[in-house]
Amino acid sequence: MAVKKIAEKLFINTYTRYPILVQRAKGVFIYSEGKKYLDLIGGIGVIALGHSNQEVLKEIKRQLNLFMHVSNLFWQEPQIKFADEFLKTLNGNYRIFLSNSGAESVEAALKFAKLPFSESKRGFLAFYGSFHGRTHGALSATWKEDFRKPFYPLLPNFNFVEYGNLEQVENELKKKSYCAVIVEPIQGEAGVIVPAPGFLYELKKLCERYETLLIVDEIQTGVGKTGKFWAYEWENIKPDILVSSKAIGGGLPLGVTAVSEEISKLVKPGMHASTFGGNPVACSAGKIVIKKVNSKKFLKDVLSKGEYLKKELKKIGFEVEGKGLMIGVKLGEIKKEPQDIRDFFLERRIIVNVIKIHLGETRIRILPPLVISKKELDLFLEAVEELKNTL
Repeated sequence: MAVKKIAEKLFINTYTRYPILVQRAKGVFIYSEGKKYLDLIGGIGVIALGHSNQEVLKEIKRQLNLFMHVSNLFWQEPQIKFADEFLKTLNGNYRIFLSNSGAESVEAALKFAKLPFSESKRGFLAFYGSFHGRTHGALSATWKEDFRKPFYPLLPNFNFVEYGNLEQVENELKKKSYCAVIVEPIQGEAGVIVPAPGFLYELKKLCERYETLLIVDEIQTGVGKTGKFWAYEWENIKPDILVSSKAIGGGLPLGVTAVSEEISKLVKPGMHASTFGGNPVACSAGKIVIKKVNSKKFLKDVLSKGEYLKKELKKIGFEVEGKGLMIGVKLGEIKKEPQDIRDFFLERRIIVNVIKIHLGETRIRILPPLVISKKELDLFLEAVEELKNTL
């Protein structure tokens, strides 16, 4: 690919890119140099309604004709309408801060979580396998040593315990030095790891007992992927702080930090800000995404397709972890490298993400557009059946 040689001279080498030059994308497919690829990573969990969704595009164009940016020195109708729709998805009284990405939404959450506490109780507890972003604060709450080590020292007072281990959580919270626990309802970057039923519910109870806030990171799990708008709804809890991004912007950069009304009262003008946060075009797109996804019929359909996919994968002979259309296919401890598996699917014009997880096994992670059909999922299943014969 000739463009690769040009691009390598232009960009810092921070990504392991797929050998595809994207020319256009529509629905669940990406088009490149005469080839059509089934996209099962959806912009890394971003494209909930499919690429180039007509309703989203129409709203984007409408807002572009009005204004693209004026800054947060002004009230803006697109932000207000988005916030109204967003807050309807939450059970409780919350206020939101708008940013541009998941990492930014986590950074805001970490700052706001400190406000109710003295300096002696401003530590954070996270989990083995966790991923919350690569900016300095978010990276401090991210577990993977490969990401962390080049940038030591990170922020102090961040500790980690085993994901799903409530006893370890309680032993830490007894120290009374933590302002917040930060958790993903399902660990996505770790390969789609689902904790035991009741974990989030019991975790919230522990946080309440030890007067510690619970930050729920729904950047990857949220906006319908698990068959509920928010994954935490499966355990019927109320986060003190919730962070969202990825799919919430409909393909445009948008991050949201939602805090309880009590915490919001502690935030004063100037404590936090973002020049581009809550861009009016992104908010206009996000409003459409929320309206479309936050319906019983849409979410029921996500669940149905997820159950179908899991059932068929098990028939082929693979263990599966996940909820809804957030799926991890367990390949076990195999000799093939993740890139070999990725390339196997690329040869069949299917885009997947393959991860060697910290528990030792290799997994295929899929985060397809939620509008994918069972017929399109069958293309993936046919390839998985072929893969099984090569392992």
